[in-house]
Amino acid sequence: MKEMKELYLALYSPSSVQRLLDFLKTVYAVNNVVPVVIKPFGAAAQVGVPEAHRISYKLSKPLIILPEIMDLKKLLSCEAVYYVSEEGEEVDLPVVFNEVKQRKTAVIISSGEQEPGKRELEDIKTIWFKNIPRGMPSIAVTGIILYEVNRLKNINQ
Repeated sequence: MKEMKELYLALYSPSSVQRLLDFLKTVYAVNNVVPVVIKPFGAAAQVGVPEAHRISYKLSKPLIILPEIMDLKKLLSCEAVYYVSEEGEEVDLPVVFNEVKQRKTAVIISSGEQEPGKRELEDIKTIWFKNIPRGMPSIAVTGIILYEVNRLKNINQ
């Protein structure tokens, strides 16, 4: 079986400290997924990011904070980047998982507090996962994605 490339799971523009920390703890529950926080603002930037760094250091886990979406490609060299939105094209999660086997991939989830502009999403595929009910909060979507990634990874080993 082909070895899994890096998967970056990103939370876009959180302002809530609790949402940021819940996202981080959810991602850390699954191995081989790197959490990324893009464009945090307000309390999440002032209080949440330092607390997130403390947690990542304590657990010896990675944490990446980026100022903009395009840095996923420019700095992390992600070859495939997906933005999860209810308006996106419906795809099966295994399709994205197969992408991870072939190239560095990032999946961006909106915090629900601020959406990226059209310019920020240039060259990024907007998707929604089939079988995930629309209207789910960002942390619930994160948990479902990670559960499926972990399940598919175990099936394919």
